Amino acid sequence: MTDYGRRRFLMNAGLTVACGGMAATAGAGAVSNATVGGSSASGAAQWSSEHGNAANTGYAPSTVGPKPPVTVTWEYDHGGSIAVVDDTVYLTADDGRVHALDAADGSVEWTSEISSEKSVTAAGSPAVASDTVYVSGDRNSPAVTALDAANGDVRWKKTDLGYATNLSPVVAGGSVFIIVDKILYALDADTGKKLWRFEPNLVSFDGREYGDMLVRRPVAVADGAVFAVSNKRLFARDIETGDDRWTDMLQENWATEGFSGRPIADDDAVVAIRGGTPTVFDTETGEKRLTLPGHSLDVLTQDRVYATGEAKSGDGSSSAVITGYDRKTSDDVWHSSPEMQSVGTPIVDDGSVYAPVEKPSGETGVFAFDTDTGSRKWSVTTDARPSRIAVADETLYASTETTLSAIRSEDAGKTADESNEDQGKGQSIPGFTSGVAIASGVLALEGLRRRSASGEEAD
Repeated sequence: MTDYGRRRFLMNAGLTVACGGMAATAGAGAVSNATVGGSSASGAAQWSSEHGNAANTGYAPSTVGPKPPVTVTWEYDHGGSIAVVDDTVYLTADDGRVHALDAADGSVEWTSEISSEKSVTAAGSPAVASDTVYVSGDRNSPAVTALDAANGDVRWKKTDLGYATNLSPVVAGGSVFIIVDKILYALDADTGKKLWRFEPNLVSFDGREYGDMLVRRPVAVADGAVFAVSNKRLFARDIETGDDRWTDMLQENWATEGFSGRPIADDDAVVAIRGGTPTVFDTETGEKRLTLPGHSLDVLTQDRVYATGEAKSGDGSSSAVITGYDRKTSDDVWHSSPEMQSVGTPIVDDGSVYAPVEKPSGETGVFAFDTDTGSRKWSVTTDARPSRIAVADETLYASTETTLSAIRSEDAGKTADESNEDQGKGQSIPGFTSGVAIASGVLALEGLRRRSASGEEAD
């Protein structure tokens, strides 16, 4: 356990003693690991792949992010896709390496090799399961590689699948699922051996046959099935055999808009954008339950589907908003506060919706919204709008093209006595806001911030 983890444990243990039985009910109603696609990441503090889990939900029901007031506790001078498992942050960076960072302080635990026989040129997003990190390569170095999560050593490397991968392997049920050259492969997670493959047949429209290959999007795994989309079809394939469970097909004509985006799923429903409309299907039968307003699809939780969109004000101006729809009725039941010029892909934990944003003023950063009220809990300013965010272990990670930042509560890692002492002083940190206040200016914490680059701390 890291020093941060030990101190956080002591603080939480003290709170548990003080609060008695309250701690036992804090996670009531959380979805099980199986519900979010059978991700092998265990425990509450995991973000095992780009969209959180093997089901692509973007939802971490068993964890919470930082509470206000918040601060950037460390930064790392590389950006990219991230996964967070067992107190380690795994980053596929712009230099083609996988970087493993200590979640406590951002120090480097290891980086993968790129100039040896066992090298790997990583692209896209990592997926972590069973002490292994899985990454795919780019067109110049096409491969699916399994790395030892402890030291970065290559466990196996698959180079004979093809050239164009979807760059986002998904791991569930002891298998690695990835689309390469428009074919879905299931590989043994321990050895890389091919277990099965699926290549869609041609489809017929108006007496003509068309190729309708799988799109390069992450598949979703839930309820014993792998869900993948082509231009005109949504496929549900058995996770063990690859056999067909059901297929939904757009029947109108070849020219109509087809499936787009990534499917997201849990053990009850799979949601995909069908003909420009988010559509909810039964995972077992493929029955279409309902359609949702709007044209985007971002997060699936126990009771809602969250999507980004645009809101018009009375004067005709527009702003970006996040909307939560009831997944059973499609009713519009939740809105983020309308204060964003643009918004990236949001994520959700037990109590907050987080989003990379740009404000009308041009400032960029991360907002945290309350899942009950939609009001803003806190905001942090970053040098650019983050392209990816993740939440794990009371930390919000935000990655731009060049920098990874770890955002925590100012009291994170302190014992209960230390927290009470600081609260008594009534000190505040400049450059951050909490509640519904507006973020004010660029962060002014360089003298307090721990900064990691290539494993060294800046002076």
